[in-house]
Parts: sequence; structure tokens; C-alpha cells
Amino acid sequence: MNGVGLENELKVYEKIKHRLLKEYVNKVVVIKDDKVIGVYDNEVEAFEDFVKKYGPKPVFIKRVTPEEQIEQMPSYTYGLLSVVT
Repeated sequence: MNGVGLENELKVYEKIKHRLLKEYVNKVVVIKDDKVIGVYDNEVEAFEDFVKKYGPKPVFIKRVTPEEQIEQMPSYTYGLLSVVT
């Protein structure tokens, strides 16, 4: 298995994004098993509630915005400075 296996949840998000934008713009959604299981004001609240209900498992948490924001993180955040190619 590649990654943490959230490809299906991403596909669900993309499929229903138009509806989410109408109902939950700027809110945070949690998607599990191909359905939205929660809507929150922030990512921390979403994550804490998910862990409380389901335990520490991989989860798809995403803020619903019209345009995707690209996060920039320095390579040292991931420990990539010592990677040799």
C-alpha cells in the first residue's frame, strides 16, 4: 500500500467539492469510508474529534475552499537535507 491509503477519500472530496462549497465553504470536513463524517471550524477540532471517536488512524481532513492553497515547507522539515540521490 502506498502512503496511508486516503486516495478514495480524496476522490470523494473532488467528486462532491461543488456541493461542499455551497454548504461548507471555509469549514473543515472529515471524510472516512467514502462519506463526510464531520464538519468543523478548524483542523485541530476535526482531528481531535476523529481520534476521540475512531482512535489514531489515517484520516482525510480538508478545509473546503474554492481554490487550493499550496503549502511550502522547507526540506529540513522532512529531514531531507541529508538525502543522497
